[in-house]
Amino acid sequence: MKNFLLLFSLLIFGCNSKDNEWKNLIINNSLEGWHIFQDDGTKKGWYVENQVLIFDAISDLESGKGDASLLSNKEYTSFEIEFDWKIEKGGNSGFMWGVNEDLKYRFPYQTGPEIQIIDIAIYNKPNEVLGGEIELNNVLADLDEKKHYLGAVYDIYSPKEINLYNSAGNWNKYYIKIDQKNNLGQVKLNNELINEFELKGDSWDKMFSKSKFNDSESKESEYLGDKRWYDFAKFRKGYICFQDHPGKAYFKNIKIRELN
Repeated sequence: MKNFLLLFSLLIFGCNSKDNEWKNLIINNSLEGWHIFQDDGTKKGWYVENQVLIFDAISDLESGKGDASLLSNKEYTSFEIEFDWKIEKGGNSGFMWGVNEDLKYRFPYQTGPEIQIIDIAIYNKPNEVLGGEIELNNVLADLDEKKHYLGAVYDIYSPKEINLYNSAGNWNKYYIKIDQKNNLGQVKLNNELINEFELKGDSWDKMFSKSKFNDSESKESEYLGDKRWYDFAKFRKGYICFQDHPGKAYFKNIKIRELN
């Protein structure tokens, strides 16, 4: 009996250890393990070259041909993820979690909160932003609160002061933790903690109430379809996502570790 219990414990421990290991998300120098949001066979823009994930296309924001953000094939609940990223001058991208791909949603950001990636130089020179009038207005409306700034939970939580940022065209590193059990989110930029936030509760509700995600009734939300923002951040388990947005974007050394 003792030997059986010992063997059982070892098996359980071994399984948990394996599940909690860091796993690379670029496999065989390919898009294996990834797919484009609601892909109908016509969407493109993503490829892998020398182990670097690259988005190089006219974004949906500019083309209107449908969101081509890149989703993991696997759904995640609680996890830590690390990756290096760089974008071109004036560009931006983002990382989302808790994305639901049901066809009733037109965009991944209707369900998935986003950690912003952006060339912060445009906060001093907004007219250099890529993406036209929409992106220009996003920056101009955010010069004080910085809820669209690098490391922000987009339109929800602003980041702390950023001291270590490598300018557009150079590599930066993100560490992001989404811990549903402990109601904790964290963002580190180049090993510096720049944002820490709740995933639900009073703090989240307060910041959500001030955001665009709390405005599903206005005409400005009609482009989202019937579901508007009603299910934003409602899914604890969902796909992770790199955003289709203006400007060429690069990601490498992408690895993830699931949390119990």
